[in-house]
Amino acid sequence: MCVTILGNGALGQPRCIGLFTEFKGFLFNCGEGVGRLCKEYEVNICHIRHVFITHNDWKNVSGLSDILLQNDIFGVPKMTFYGPPGIECFTHVLTSYRNNIIIRKKNYFEDENMTIEHILIKSSPSFKGHANVSFSYVCKIFKKLGELNLEKCVELGVPVGPHLLKLKNGEDVTLSSGRTISAADVLDATSPAVTILIVDCPSEHFLDSFVNEEKFQTYQTPIENTCEITHVFHFSPDRIVKSKKYQAWISKFHQNVHHYILNSCNSSMSGAAIFQTQKLLHLIHPEVYRLLPQEKVELLPLHTSSKIMHPPPMLQIHLRPVQKLNWDSVYKDGDAGNELEVLTELPDFNNVLNKIKSFISSRTHTKLKMYPEVLFLGTSSATSNAVRNVSAILVNLNSNNSILLDCGEGTFLQMVRYFGKPNISSVLQRISCIFITHKHTDHYLGLFEIIKSRIEAFENSGIPYRPVALIVPPQVRDMLYRFFEIYEPLKPKVGIFISKNLVFENENHRKLSNFIEDIKLLTVPVQHCNNAHGIVLQHGLDWKIVYSGDTVPCQKLIDAGKNCTLLIHEASVEDNLISEAILKQHSTPSQVIEVADKMNAQYTIMTHFSKRYLGVPMFKECDHRNVGCAFDFMKVRLHELPLLPLFLPAVKYLFQEEIDSYLQKSSSIASFENIFLKTWRAVKSN
Repeated sequence: MCVTILGNGALGQPRCIGLFTEFKGFLFNCGEGVGRLCKEYEVNICHIRHVFITHNDWKNVSGLSDILLQNDIFGVPKMTFYGPPGIECFTHVLTSYRNNIIIRKKNYFEDENMTIEHILIKSSPSFKGHANVSFSYVCKIFKKLGELNLEKCVELGVPVGPHLLKLKNGEDVTLSSGRTISAADVLDATSPAVTILIVDCPSEHFLDSFVNEEKFQTYQTPIENTCEITHVFHFSPDRIVKSKKYQAWISKFHQNVHHYILNSCNSSMSGAAIFQTQKLLHLIHPEVYRLLPQEKVELLPLHTSSKIMHPPPMLQIHLRPVQKLNWDSVYKDGDAGNELEVLTELPDFNNVLNKIKSFISSRTHTKLKMYPEVLFLGTSSATSNAVRNVSAILVNLNSNNSILLDCGEGTFLQMVRYFGKPNISSVLQRISCIFITHKHTDHYLGLFEIIKSRIEAFENSGIPYRPVALIVPPQVRDMLYRFFEIYEPLKPKVGIFISKNLVFENENHRKLSNFIEDIKLLTVPVQHCNNAHGIVLQHGLDWKIVYSGDTVPCQKLIDAGKNCTLLIHEASVEDNLISEAILKQHSTPSQVIEVADKMNAQYTIMTHFSKRYLGVPMFKECDHRNVGCAFDFMKVRLHELPLLPLFLPAVKYLFQEEIDSYLQKSSSIASFENIFLKTWRAVKSN
C-alpha cells in the first residue's frame, strides 16, 4: 500500500495524490494532466473507482475527463465521487460522462482496508463565494495481520484444516495432542495501523476555521512514545502555508510526522518521457527542437523540527509492509544520457545529421524572418500519451500577438514546460485570440486554465488587461457559459465569436479586428462533427497558414487553402487503417498528401496522431515531398519548413525500436478493422 504524488502543485501541475492498495486506487483531487501521468508511469487507471475532492475549484476536477474516458474505453463500472456540497457541478461541464458518475452525499468510505472520512471547514461569514466549504480527509488504514507462514505450521505439526484458518485470523489453537500453538509463532510481522491526513485550506477566508478545527486537534496531540498520524499532505496554497497561523498549526503535530507540501512553490519535474524525447530530437536540430528548461527544487523554510518535504511528481510513500520513500519513478536529469551516446556513435545517424547541417549552411545567405512562428504544444488525438499531449498549436503572429489553435487539457502546463516559469506571463499576455475547431473535449478542456492564468498574468504585472477573442462552436460557447456560472464569472474578460459566423467576411470580422490586427482570418466548415471548422490565417501576400482541425479530406478546405504557405493537417491513423479513418471521420497520411497536392500547399505538417503511436506515426516514405511530422515542442518558422522532410530519416532512427514493435501488430489490427468496416457498412445499408 502506498501514496503516489501524481501532481505536486507546481505551476501548471495538479495537486493530486493517489492512495493505492493491491487492487484499488483512490484519488484525492484530479487536476489537468493526472491521466497523462498515470499512463506514462503505468498507474492502472481502471483500479481508480473513488475520487475525493477537497474544494469546489475547477483545478481540482479538470483532469477527470481523461480518467473517465479511459475507464469508459475499458468498460470500468461507474466512479464514485466525494466532496463538499455542490461537487456535482462539474458534471454540468463534463456532460458526456454524467452516466459514469456517482456522487456520494455522506462522504464516508469504508472497506476491508481502511476508512476515509472528511473534516468540514467553513469559510468566514464575510466570504460570499459559491465555494464556501472545504473538505480535508482522514484516512485510517487498519492494522494488518502478518501472512501465515506455512513452513512454520508444518514444523509445529499443524494439520491442514480449520486450525490454519484460525491461526491466520490471529487465534491460538490446541492440537489433538494437547499442544497449544500460538498465532504469534506462525504469523509474519503485523503491519500496524496507519493514519494519514489530506488537508486543504483554500484561502484566507478559511484560515481561522481551519487552524481552530477541533477534529484536527485530536490528531495533533501526541500519545506517549507513539504517533497515530504518520503523514500529512498539504494542498493549501503557498501564501497560506507560509502564513504564521498555518505554520503554528503545523508545529502542533508530533515532530516525527512527515509533511508533504503540494502547491506552487514546488518545481515541475513530471514527465520523464517528455524530457527524454526532446533531448533526442534536439540532436536533429537545436532550434526546432529546443531543450526544455528545468528548475531546481527550492525548500520552503518552515520548522526545522518538522519533517517537511516538497515532493517531486511520482514519488511513492510506502505505508506497508515497511514505511519508506521510493524514488524510482521520479525524473532525474540525464536519464537519456546513455541513449544519446549510442545514437551519436551510429554512422548512418550522423550521415543524416550532416545532410541537415549542409542544407542549413547552404541557406545562410537567405534573409530570415522571425514571424510567424508555429509552436506545437499538443499533437495527439483523443487522449494524451507519454510524449504527446492533446491538440494545441501556438502561432506567434508578431512580437505582440499570438493565436492559439485548439486548447486541449494540459496546454498551460505544456507552455510552462516550453517557456519556463519566468517567461510564461508575457507569453499569455500576447495571446489575443483562441480558436477551437470543434466540440470534442480533447480540443478545448485546457481553455479555462489558459483564460484564468492569462488574467492572473496581467494582474501580477500591473499591465492593463486586454480581453482575448474566443472563436468557438456553439456547443463550446454554451459550455463556457456554464463554467462562468459555476466556477468563475469571467464572461466580461473574453469576446466570444461563433465559428460559423466567420466563414465569410462580415461585421464579425470588423469586431474581431479589435483583438487581432493585420491578419485575415476565415473559418472553413469541415467534415467531422456538427459545427466543426478549420481556419485560414493570411498576412497580405507574405504568408498563408491553414489548419484543418479534425476532418476527412474536405473540398471546402482545399478551396479555401489554395496556394498556402503551410498546411497543418490531421493524420490521425495510418494508411492501412482506412476503415478507422472513415468510421471516425479522420484522415490518413496518404490522404493528407493528396489534399496538399490539390491545395498546392508549399509545405505540409501532419499532426493529431493516434495515441497508439508514442513517437513517430506510421506513414509511407515521402522524403521527396515537402512534408513534415509534428512533435510536441517543435517550433518552426517559415524559413525552416524546407528542413522538415530532411528530419524524417533521423526521426526514424530515434524511434526505430518502437516502429519495429508496432509493425508486428499493425497488419492484424488493420485486417480486423477492415472486416469491422465491411460489417458496419452492411448493417447501415440494411
